[in-house]
Amino acid sequence: MKGDRDTGRFRRDDAAFERDVEGGERPTPGLLGLRSLASSSGRGWWSKTVLWAVFAVVLIECAFIVRLDILNSPSSSYSSSLDSHPENPNKISGQEELTIKTNKTIRIDKLPTGTDDVCSAEWLEKVDKVTYSRDFKKKPVLVVSGNEVENWDKCSVPCVFKAHGEGQADAEFGYGDSPSALLVLRSMESSAYFPENDIVWARSNGVGVVMTTSLSSDVPEGYFSWAEYKITDAPKPKTKPTLGAAFISNCGAHNDRLTIMRMLPNEGVRIDSYGSCEPNVLGGRALNKLETLREYKFSLAFENSNVEDYVTEKFFQSLVAGSVPIVTGPPNIYDFAPASNSLVYIKDVSEVKAAASPIKYLAENETAYNETLQWKFNGPSDSFLALVDMAAVHSSCRLCIFVATKSRLKEEAAAPKRPCKCTSKSGSTLYHLYVRERGRFEMESVFIEGSKLSLAHLKQVVVDKFTALKHVPIWKTERPEVIRGNSDLRIYKIYPVGLTQREALYTWDFGGDKGIKAMVQKQPCLQLEVVFV
Repeated sequence: MKGDRDTGRFRRDDAAFERDVEGGERPTPGLLGLRSLASSSGRGWWSKTVLWAVFAVVLIECAFIVRLDILNSPSSSYSSSLDSHPENPNKISGQEELTIKTNKTIRIDKLPTGTDDVCSAEWLEKVDKVTYSRDFKKKPVLVVSGNEVENWDKCSVPCVFKAHGEGQADAEFGYGDSPSALLVLRSMESSAYFPENDIVWARSNGVGVVMTTSLSSDVPEGYFSWAEYKITDAPKPKTKPTLGAAFISNCGAHNDRLTIMRMLPNEGVRIDSYGSCEPNVLGGRALNKLETLREYKFSLAFENSNVEDYVTEKFFQSLVAGSVPIVTGPPNIYDFAPASNSLVYIKDVSEVKAAASPIKYLAENETAYNETLQWKFNGPSDSFLALVDMAAVHSSCRLCIFVATKSRLKEEAAAPKRPCKCTSKSGSTLYHLYVRERGRFEMESVFIEGSKLSLAHLKQVVVDKFTALKHVPIWKTERPEVIRGNSDLRIYKIYPVGLTQREALYTWDFGGDKGIKAMVQKQPCLQLEVVFV
């Protein structure tokens, strides 16, 4: 190391000379004495023998110095976070101390070139660790909300909601006292009525965290949850002769829902309207909406705008009641369906006539109609489970997880480079990945061999890891007992941390085994999130 070389000389007790590191060799008195003896002697053979012996000693000493320089040169250090902090005196696995007869003890890094005792999960776990500047247990995520004051004790990251003016906030609703805090927009209203809820608009106006009904939000705020809706309730016999019921009270909707409601009877689909808009049945306001819907084969789940993901209680109450929803509004309503045949969708007035035919067929064919409700008995689809399970973690907790994750990712990006992989002497490469369940904060380490890098094997490695941890999915106590399943873990989706739920659940694709292999190789210590169903 240069700091050692600048001290001047290396010494050996058994050498008959000194070597100046910066200036080369210089003769010592002992060496001059040998040469004087050789010149004064008449014995040529003695002179040659001594000179050859001295020459051999010089060669040996030169080889020793060169070897020492090589060991201390930058090229012999491992390119990782370990060599970027030479001031760190802590000895770690893969290092040893070499003591020679000098005035210093020199520590030399043993090259982790992949010997089997170095390239291991334990070694990667140690060298890839990031020491974060913030301990959230000591300093929880602080959200200044103005009206929500609560400690989210059950959240997987410590999280506190307080009123304005109570400390340096990480996030806040509305412009407040902390300039560095993320500005949060939280609303469950349609962006058709409130343009500020549009994600693009919000971003352009300084919003750091969007919380709306859109699954493209940073933290989706949906109308659905297992706690609010008993979706698996068994349907009751249909007693009403009229096919469908409607409860519509906003008569100024930003779509054609009232026109469609008027057109359906003309196509043979009679509707009992209980709402404020064009009622044809008296006493609607005094009725229990859910219990009333249970008596009808169909219900009009007509939203007030045609906005993606804007799916309200109208739809979910229909599912609870066991009344097949006739939907107009969100163009992606099938993303919210418990089964592919569980609803009838009418895009606009041009589709009313076409939609009336299957409605009348189902009304007249008991077997076909019962099939639309079969999901009530067999359980909803995995896609539906994955969607509603998201709400098993309250949106306020998910906000804190989002903020804390953002903080950690920032620190990791600024941290010294980590190995995140190693290669054994047999040529096998081991990759270090991190995985967490959606709705949780802390990551778990998983390791996968390069020769086995495939999507199927990755999923198996993740299942094995969480099974070994005796992991209980976060939704386990939230779902109705009849659809909780057994203790086996099943992966519905696995995706990189940072995706929106729209991307994660509906559009993300690694691109097969080739894609996952490329991602693992290009993104050191790849962080993934998993959705169990």
